Amino acid sequence: MKEHFIDLSKFIMADSSYEKADGVMISIPYDGTTSFKPGTREGGSAIRSASWGLETYSPVLDRDLMDVKYCDLKDLDLYGSQKEMFGTIHSIVKKILEDEKKIITFGGEHSISFPIVKAVKDVFGEVAVIQFDAHCDLRDEYLGNKLSHACVMRRIRETTPWTFQFGIRSGDREEWKFARENNLYLKADLMNEDDINYILDLDIPIYITIDIDVLDPAHAPGTGTPEPCGFTSRELFNSLYLLKNAKNKIVGFDIVEVSPIYDMANITAITAAKIARELLLMIL
Repeated sequence: MKEHFIDLSKFIMADSSYEKADGVMISIPYDGTTSFKPGTREGGSAIRSASWGLETYSPVLDRDLMDVKYCDLKDLDLYGSQKEMFGTIHSIVKKILEDEKKIITFGGEHSISFPIVKAVKDVFGEVAVIQFDAHCDLRDEYLGNKLSHACVMRRIRETTPWTFQFGIRSGDREEWKFARENNLYLKADLMNEDDINYILDLDIPIYITIDIDVLDPAHAPGTGTPEPCGFTSRELFNSLYLLKNAKNKIVGFDIVEVSPIYDMANITAITAAKIARELLLMIL
């Protein structure tokens, strides 16, 4: 991927809080390869709007957003081809990480995770990627596009050997064959204590990517590719809380595939907002 050299100041919009922030939040309004129902380009805005219905305090973590330092750069302006846009994402995330800040990203579709992970790898040298998702996302190409959201974990796997996939219950025959032949760490269940202990023993930076369709459609109807037989919100949160002692290893996370046009009563957006709050409080 060609790197784009970007003047980050034009995205920061002279936000003085950036310099003081330990974490930087952005959203990427891109859904150009959506294969079923588009709309995730509005996901970031929906998550932000829904977050106003949440308290800033987490009783589970006994921490408050008022006590952590982060800034929000809102939506990125993206232009050009998909590769050019991914180059922009890569450069911006790389600059944020080089400034010793953690990255928090809202999608957008899942393909945006690839340039983010590439930036993490470029800055830190190694990275373990924890994926929560209904789908394998291991196709080599989809409809002729190797950067499709259906290929994101294949591209990430080519970037780092340390990929850990949880909640997976859908994929075509070739994806499952690829997973078996390459001994991928891919599970239908969510992450448990043994999983996180193994990942932490690697002693390398951790990046988390959460496709909201890891949840059952009853708990997250607002997504482009809902997959039945998923997990409850409580089950996902209990799995994520296993990361609460990994603060110093986690360099960022994304929440992708929230599509508000299909989201009855903002169920999906408010769930994504709470996931974001809890993870923010765990990593900052």
